[in-house]
Amino acid sequence: AIYQEIVDGVNGELAQYERIKRLALLPTEFTIGGGELTPTLKVRRSIVVARWQNVIDALYRDSARTELSK
Repeated sequence: AIYQEIVDGVNGELAQYERIKRLALLPTEFTIGGGELTPTLKVRRSIVVARWQNVIDALYRDSARTELSK
């Protein structure tokens, strides 16, 4: 609920196409030691996708259901 309030506040200042529509909270932060970040703190997308593919798929699956129900 706390994060949703923050997102709602940010979304109020954005155009429709810029708004955050879905989000997922992960149980851990991305770290250099965990391999998700480079030493310059860039996201290693291939590693993040490999580890969190099920969460990413669920976000898109939920998106498709929402669009179909409109």
